[in-house]
Formats: sequence, structure tokens, C-alpha cells
Amino acid sequence: MVRDRINRDPARPVTTSTDSPPAEVDGPSGFRQLLGYGVELWRENEAVVSISVGPRHLNRAGNVHGGLITTLIDAAAGFAGCYTPVPGHVRKATTLSMSTQFVAPVSTGRLLATGRVTGGGRKIFHVGVEVRDAKGKLIATGQCTYKYLPGSEDPNGHELARGPATPSQLPG
Repeated sequence: MVRDRINRDPARPVTTSTDSPPAEVDGPSGFRQLLGYGVELWRENEAVVSISVGPRHLNRAGNVHGGLITTLIDAAAGFAGCYTPVPGHVRKATTLSMSTQFVAPVSTGRLLATGRVTGGGRKIFHVGVEVRDAKGKLIATGQCTYKYLPGSEDPNGHELARGPATPSQLPG
């Protein structure tokens, strides 16, 4: 059974719709909190992240900064590939490559980035992402490739380490 993880508040960890423990046992990153994006949907091979555009997200031309759109693409893609159905477990990955195509400018409203895993293997995965405004207009697309960090190759992930990391818990 696929359990969707839904959250509309970027300051709170994502939780499952079945009242299990938080999926993001380590909570939202400081960068995510700074920009203000949140996770709308998180399930196997798919994730949706969103943001309400504010003045702080605009460039000098009055449009959403391309770096913000690229961040949404990276976040949606990373979440799509790092889902785990096991409450209290995590999967982590690092971006190997990312390509962004800007289709239309946007200056206000809500943006939604939908990432879907398109392929990969045990250590590498690929994700396609579309960024749309609240009316469904395509704003940008992205293609991303990631590598799972050690211990994250298993779809069940691993329990988040508590307390100081031991040498065996540190990445290779």
C-alpha cells in the first residue's frame, strides 16, 4: 500500500496521511525554511513541492529568480527518489547533474514542482520535473540525476542516527 506524505507548512516535517511517525525524521532543512517551500505530496517515485511567491523571491526584472525555480526542481526530484515507506527511516542522495529549461516568466502566485522518477538502478536514479503555476501553466522543466548516499540504496532506507555520529555512520 502506498502511503502519501502530505504537508503544507514548510516549517513542520512531512507526516503521512495514515498518522504514522514523521517521514522526514530529521525535519526540514534550514535552506528550505529560509526560502519557504513545502512538500505537498510525497510517495513512491513522486513528489510535489510548492511555494507561495513573495517579493523576496523576485529578481531585478520583477520575475521569480531562476535560482528559486531550480531549487524547486532539485527539491521535488530529490524527494521523489528518496521516498521510503518505513516510518522513522530516511533515504538521502546527492545531485550528480541537473538541467533546467525555463519556459515562461512568473511573478506572483503559487508554484508547484512535480518530480517523477523516470529510471535508474540501485545507486543512481533519474527524475523529470515540471514546474507549474496555480492555473497549470508550465513555467519550467528539469531533468536530474542523483546518487544515493551510503545506506540509502535500500528502498526501506535506514534509521536516522541520533546523537553524535560514529565513524561507521559517516559517508564513505
